[in-house]
Amino acid sequence: MDLTLELMNKGFSLCDVVSSDFTIYYTIARACYEKYVNEYFGAWVEEIQIKMNQESFNREMQETCFKKILLHGSIVGFLAFNVRDDKIDGIMIQMLGYAQNKGLGSFYLNHITSLANHQNKPAFLQVFMSNPAQNLYKRFGFTVYDKTISHYLMRYEPRLFCE
Repeated sequence: MDLTLELMNKGFSLCDVVSSDFTIYYTIARACYEKYVNEYFGAWVEEIQIKMNQESFNREMQETCFKKILLHGSIVGFLAFNVRDDKIDGIMIQMLGYAQNKGLGSFYLNHITSLANHQNKPAFLQVFMSNPAQNLYKRFGFTVYDKTISHYLMRYEPRLFCE
């Protein structure tokens, strides 16, 4: 996944994640999700969250794509997805607030939906119900197909094009 010249000119770059990135991964996950965990589950319990985020990190290390997002050389987020035989899932993007709304999320979702269309596979993600990121996902064609006590489960259906 190559960034556009526009994103590179804004200072963004992507690099492969290595196992020593877990500490910053956890720090960014906390910055992105603590308010939602507090809202839906009452409190961010450090021991539980470290374990859950370590499991997520280890799973994402095995996925098709797991990248750290850098802005002017500093890690500001992570993105991941997994291409399976019948679907694209494991879709995740988390970025610190000051790095958001600069086009990288739209670039990433355009990449995912283009991949889904090209491979004729649905794509799946989940988002906290009160997270405004759901509006971005909807703009890219994701729709809610189910929900849990805390998340909307969203799906993108590939669009077939005649050649």
